[in-house]
Amino acid sequence: MNKKLLKSIGFGLAAILAFLILSYGYMPEVLEGKIVNQSDISGYIGMSHEMSEWNKAHPDDPTYWTGSMFSGMPTTAISTQNGGDWTQPLYNLMLFGKRPASYLFLTLLGAFLLMLALGINPWLAVGGAVAIAFCSYNFQIIQVGHNTKMQALAFMPWVLAALVFTYRKAVVGGKRWLPYSVLGATLFALALNMQIKANHQQVTYYLAIMVLLYALVELIDIIARHKDRLVRFLVASGLLLTIGLVGIATNVNKLLPLYKYQEHTMRGGSELMREGPSGGLDIEYATAWSYGWEELPNLMIPNFNGGASAQAVDPDKSETVKLLRRAGQSGAREAAKALPMYWGPQPFTAGPMYMGAITVFLFILGLCLCKGKEKWWLLAGTVIAILMALGNHFMAFTKFCFAVLPLYNKFRTVSMALVVLQYSMPMLGFMALDRVLKGSDGRDEVRKGVFIAGGITAGFALLCALVPSLFGSFTAASDAGQPDILVDAFRADRMMLLRHDAWMAFCLILASSIAILWGSGAKNGRRDIAAAAICVLVAANMFTVGKRYLNSSHFTTPKEFSKPFAARTVDKIILEDPDPSYRVLDLTVNVFNSSVPSYRHKNVGGYSPAKLQRYQDLIDNYLTGEINSIYRSLRDVKTLSEASSALPETPILDALNCRYIILGPENAPLVNGSALGNAWFVGTCVSAATADEEIALIGGVNLEETAVIRSEDLPSGFNPEAAGSIEMVGYTPNELRYEYKASAPALAVFSEVWYPGWTARLEDGTPVELIKADWILRSAVLPEGEHTLTMRFEPSSYRIGARISRASSAALILCLLLSLYGLVKVGRKGDEGDAVGA
Repeated sequence: MNKKLLKSIGFGLAAILAFLILSYGYMPEVLEGKIVNQSDISGYIGMSHEMSEWNKAHPDDPTYWTGSMFSGMPTTAISTQNGGDWTQPLYNLMLFGKRPASYLFLTLLGAFLLMLALGINPWLAVGGAVAIAFCSYNFQIIQVGHNTKMQALAFMPWVLAALVFTYRKAVVGGKRWLPYSVLGATLFALALNMQIKANHQQVTYYLAIMVLLYALVELIDIIARHKDRLVRFLVASGLLLTIGLVGIATNVNKLLPLYKYQEHTMRGGSELMREGPSGGLDIEYATAWSYGWEELPNLMIPNFNGGASAQAVDPDKSETVKLLRRAGQSGAREAAKALPMYWGPQPFTAGPMYMGAITVFLFILGLCLCKGKEKWWLLAGTVIAILMALGNHFMAFTKFCFAVLPLYNKFRTVSMALVVLQYSMPMLGFMALDRVLKGSDGRDEVRKGVFIAGGITAGFALLCALVPSLFGSFTAASDAGQPDILVDAFRADRMMLLRHDAWMAFCLILASSIAILWGSGAKNGRRDIAAAAICVLVAANMFTVGKRYLNSSHFTTPKEFSKPFAARTVDKIILEDPDPSYRVLDLTVNVFNSSVPSYRHKNVGGYSPAKLQRYQDLIDNYLTGEINSIYRSLRDVKTLSEASSALPETPILDALNCRYIILGPENAPLVNGSALGNAWFVGTCVSAATADEEIALIGGVNLEETAVIRSEDLPSGFNPEAAGSIEMVGYTPNELRYEYKASAPALAVFSEVWYPGWTARLEDGTPVELIKADWILRSAVLPEGEHTLTMRFEPSSYRIGARISRASSAALILCLLLSLYGLVKVGRKGDEGDAVGA
C-alpha cells in the first residue's frame, strides 16, 4: 500500500483518538453516568411523556397528537421520529456515544474535515477544529438543553467540507475531476440530510446563506479568472443542487408536517387584525434578543459586558461579596456563583458569543494575508451574520431581511446568526496561519499583517484593561431599584471581570504574535513549533472559557434530574379520577412557561415557542386574565372550602374542561365544578364575520348554550330543540370515542382543540364533518339516534411525507454507492492536480 496513504490514514486515526480524548476529557462526568442538568430537556420530558409512553406501547399506531400541552396540540414540534427515512439509522450512528460529549466529537471531526478541504495542513486542521468546536456558545446551549441546535451546528462543518471539496475538485481538479465532484455532491447531500434531520431550521437557514455565498463568490471568481472552467462550475453546481435536493427530500417526512403545522403556529402569524396580520412572527418579538453594537467586543473579550446574567465571580476579589459580608449576609460566598453581572442590551443571556481572542486576531491577520475567493466568502458571511444579529439595533437592515428574505420572519432570537462566525472566523484565521506555516508570504508581509492585526486586537484589549471606564457605564437595567451602594459594587465587579478578560486576551494575542514572527521565514521545524504553540494556546483558551458555562456543577445524576417529575400528593389525588379526559391548571408553576405538569396531566398550559397561534390568542385575550383573577380571588383564602367559594367565573377555562386547579404540591386540588365536560350539545350558534369578531364574541355568550362559529363554516340541518346527552367513553392521544343520544340532529361542541387532520366517523363508517367553534374548539352536527362517534388524528402529511422520504433515502443511498464505485473504477492514475488543497 502507498506509504503516503498509510501515513494519512494513521494521522486520521490519531486525530480521531485525540478528538475522543478532548470530547470526553472536557466532560468526564458522562463516563460516571451523570447527565447535564438541562432545563429545556426537563421541559421536553414533560411535554413528550404522553406521546413517548403511547408510542413505546403502540409502535404500529404512533400518535402525532398529545393532549398534555396547551389543551392539546400536534407533536410536530416535539418529536420528528416519523418513519420512512432509511438514513435515520446512520444519523443515530453518527451521534453514537455519551451525549453531549458525542456532540463535541462530531463537531471536531467535521471541522477537521472542513479544514482539510480548505487545504490546511493536517496538524493545523486539528487546532482549527478545536477553535470551532470549543466556542463558548456551544457549551451554553448544551447547558440549557438546546440539543437539536447543537446537533445542527455539529453537522454544519460536514456540509461545508463537502461543498468546498466538490467545487475545488471541479474547478482545479485534473482530467478525471467528475467522479470526485459526484462523490463530493453526494457527500454534501448526505451531510445536508443529517444537518436538516437535527431539526433546527434556523441554524439550517444560516447554513444555506453560507452555501449560497460560497457558490456566488465561486462564480464571480470563475468569471473573472477562469472562464475556461465555467462548464465545470456549472456541472458541479448542478450536481450539488440535484443530489442536494435528494438529500433534503429524505427529510420530507419531517418537513412536510412541519410546513403544514407552522402556518397555524405563532410562526405563521395571527389572524387578528388588531395584531397586525402577517405571515410570520411579530418583528419586536423576533428581535427581543438582538446583539448590541456595544456587545461585539465579546467576540474577543468574553466578559466585556459582564458575561452571563448569572455570572460567577471570584469571591475573594468581589466587591459585592465584600459588601454582603459587611452587611452580615450569610451565604455571600455562595452568592458569588451567580451574580447579575451582564449589563448588555439583551433581556438576559447565558453568556457571550466568544470566538476566542486568538481566533479574532488570526481572522484579521487572514484579511491581511489571504487572497482569493475564500477570503471574500468568509468576510461576506461574517459581516452579513453580524448585521443580522444586531436585530433591533440596526432595524433598517432587519426590516429589509424580514421583507425580502424568504422564511426569515419565521425565526426569533436573531442574535443566533453569530453562529456563522464560529466557522467563518476560525476558517479564515487558520488559513492565514497555514500560509505562514508554508511560507507562502514574505517575512515583511507577515510582519506587517501581524502588526496590523495585533495592533487592532491587542491594542484594544490593552485599552480595556487599563481604562475600562471608557467602554460604558457598567450598569444594567436589572440594577433599577437596587440600593446605590449595591449598584456600585456590581459596577466594580463588572469592571473587574472586563479587566481580567482584557488582560487574558492581550497576553494570548501577544504570545501568538511573537510565535508567528518567530516562526515566519524560518526553517520548517521552527515554523511547526510556532504553529503548534498557537494551537495549544487556542485549545487552552477555549477550554478554560468554555468551563465557565459547562462544568461539573452543571452535571447531575439521572435520579436527581427526574425529581421534578415525582408524583406529588395532589397528582395522586387527581389521577384517581376515572374520567378518561379532563384538564388541569397548575398554579405552582409559571403556567405558560413550564411543561412539567404535562408529564402527568392534560395541561391547560405548557411551554413551546411554536404553540398554535389561536391558542396564543386565547391566552392573550382570555386565559391570562382568568388565571390572574383566580390568583387574586384566592390570595387570602386559608382552606379548600373557602377557595371553592371564592373561585371566580372562568368561562374559557370551563369550556376547555379545566376540572382541577393545583394550589400546592401536597394539598388536595381545587375542583372547578363549572367545567363543561368533554362535550355538550348547544341550542344556538352565533355567526362571526371576522376573526376579531369571533374571539370577541366568545367572551360575551354562554358557551354552554351557544357556539360561536365563523360565517363561512356555519352549520345547518340541526334542530335547536333537540334533546340528548353525550359523553366520552374512550381516550388515547390520537383517538377519542364518544357515545351520544339525540332526539334530532344536534350541534355538539367538544372541549378539544381544533386542528386540521382530525377526522370523525360514526360506528358504521359514516363521516362527520368537524367544524371550528368558539375560536379554538371542535364542533359537529350529529345525526339523531344513539351512536358512537370516533375522532382520529391521521393527517395525510405524515403518510405522504413517509413515502417521499423512503424513495429519496433509497435514491441517496444508491447515489452514494454508485459514486464510490465510480471513484474506485476511475482511480487516480496519472490524474495530476487532484490534490484537495490544489
